[in-house]
Amino acid sequence: MKRIVREAAHLAFTLHIYFSMAGFILVLLFAVTGLTLNHDDFGWSEPTTSTTTLTVPGALMDRSDQEAIGQYLRGALRLQAPAMKFRLDPDEIDVTFTAPGSRTEVMIHRPDGAARVESESRGLFAKLDDLHKGLDTGNVWSLVIDVTAVLLIFSSVTGILTLVSLPKRRVAGFVTGALVAAALGVVYWLAVPR
Repeated sequence: MKRIVREAAHLAFTLHIYFSMAGFILVLLFAVTGLTLNHDDFGWSEPTTSTTTLTVPGALMDRSDQEAIGQYLRGALRLQAPAMKFRLDPDEIDVTFTAPGSRTEVMIHRPDGAARVESESRGLFAKLDDLHKGLDTGNVWSLVIDVTAVLLIFSSVTGILTLVSLPKRRVAGFVTGALVAAALGVVYWLAVPR
């Protein structure tokens, strides 16, 4: 029985090392962006805005095809982001493209195809912040966030299993964990608006 417990503890320790290392870079990214999110980029990512104009071909205005207009605008403005909002009125078409750290809004006057383009870029830290939140990042990045969460869960569970197998450190480890959990509860109860 002791041999089985020892092997299980060794397996938990080994898995803990590899899960932790696999998630290390991702955790570092989310830790840094957690700080910049909490402190509004420390003022390092002031937004820059620009306004330009372009003319959308009349054939596109006549058809009012959302996909064709979006594709034309992406090409003309050299954007990779998909159109996230498309509003069609009798006199105007509004198309908004969003990506981490940036937003481009195009307002097209339908009768003559004249378009006003407003672009905003919030800098590198805002891009990283949006990646942290999964904002306008697409399905693949959403999967990266999920994988990071799963790695953290496995790292935590295997760390606890490893702690259980260390009799000299077990009590101190669990007391420390309980104190941190209690402190978080107290901070929430006393300082967080509800």
